[in-house]
Amino acid sequence: MKKICAWCNKDLGEVPSGPDANPITHGICPDCAREVLSFKAEPLARFLDRFPGPIYVVNGELEVISANGEGAGVLGKSLDDFAGKLPGDAFDCKYDQEPGGCGRTEHCRTCTIRNTLTATLETGESHNDVPAYPDLLSVTEEKKLKFLISTEKLGFGVVLKIEEISEEEKGEERSRLSLAHKNPCRSG
Repeated sequence: MKKICAWCNKDLGEVPSGPDANPITHGICPDCAREVLSFKAEPLARFLDRFPGPIYVVNGELEVISANGEGAGVLGKSLDDFAGKLPGDAFDCKYDQEPGGCGRTEHCRTCTIRNTLTATLETGESHNDVPAYPDLLSVTEEKKLKFLISTEKLGFGVVLKIEEISEEEKGEERSRLSLAHKNPCRSG
């Protein structure tokens, strides 16, 4: 079965068929995605505000291109402060200031957020409620944050949603943000 761009009808190749396949017959080609997103900054952020919980959109280079208000609030920044930055820069990873920056330090190989985004971008496979323990500059002493993250592939990038944020202190976990509502990154 063929897959085509829903905007320009460009051929996007074949999709699997058969009893176990979940064929998607329409998508968006990179040219149309760029066109749609060329005016994206404020409209996309407003659209994302319709969904609960911190949500970020990253492009094919893993640069954060937009977020909803809750996503910006979790970072304590405005969208302008982190748009176009890599996740480590946006989230203030304590290793992003090392030589090479986000994605190029020895710590990046084990970064769950980066690895989950990359896997979703490369394979198209969604990931749900993945535990991540980011090393953030804002975390000091014996406190450690735990995120539960979910990702969903878009034609041009990935949606990252933080499902829950909890704080661990000396082995005890306290929920800072628990999102019990439906995840817009999941279908159904």
